[in-house]
Amino acid sequence: MKRRTQASVPKRLAVVAVSAATAIVGFWAVPAQAETFSLSTTGAAGTVTYVGNGDWSLHAHDPLTDGHCARFQVKDTDDTSWRWYGDMVCTSADRYVTGARSLWSVRICRTGIGNCSAAIRL
Repeated sequence: MKRRTQASVPKRLAVVAVSAATAIVGFWAVPAQAETFSLSTTGAAGTVTYVGNGDWSLHAHDPLTDGHCARFQVKDTDDTSWRWYGDMVCTSADRYVTGARSLWSVRICRTGIGNCSAAIRL
């Protein structure tokens, strides 16, 4: 005859509580914004990708050979005007430009032309 042992109620509740806490921690460990945005205007294009901890990676390219380049502009939450940010990219090859922080607004522009994409809020 086999004898089956059964955990007491407090021990079973402790296992359930630990399991639930582990599930919640696992759920919150997934980035809230694991995504990529594509921005473009005539000639200039870029991607903004969430990399974690409030940081974003900005990449750009500009396939036109008219002497103008792709460059990002950013605006912090308290700013009233846009400012140039990161290096210019004057090639059709996609290049890493710089990083950005959550809560900024970002858009891609062509230098010397003045046309910019719609802005996104990180």
